[in-house]
Amino acid sequence: MSDISFTRIKISKNATYKARNIAGRLGLTPNIIYRFALLLSIREQSKPILTYDTEGQELNRYTLFGEFDSLFVAIMVERLISDGLDIDKDFYEQLRAHINRGVELFYNRVKSLADLSELMVDDI
Repeated sequence: MSDISFTRIKISKNATYKARNIAGRLGLTPNIIYRFALLLSIREQSKPILTYDTEGQELNRYTLFGEFDSLFVAIMVERLISDGLDIDKDFYEQLRAHINRGVELFYNRVKSLADLSELMVDDI
């Protein structure tokens, strides 16, 4: 079974806390925060570290990605290829690492919905 066929993913305790904090401030659900976080981390050129704990929230894959699952998987596969990593072997841990790093980036950069709007406009 490849890492791509996961059904649940464990986020770090710190990322869980920060995502809930952000969600409360912005009025968004944590799964939306995790989606933005993943994309924010993927924009970074460096590879994320893999030393995040698994003591935080456990997310159901469908809750995390919903109807956009194949899009997020494709984005992750493209990043893995770009980083020279094995898609089947490294997918799950890299996904976890990107979400965890992305929450940290999001937490530091987005304090309001206006900040989120600016963050999205930066790439257009």
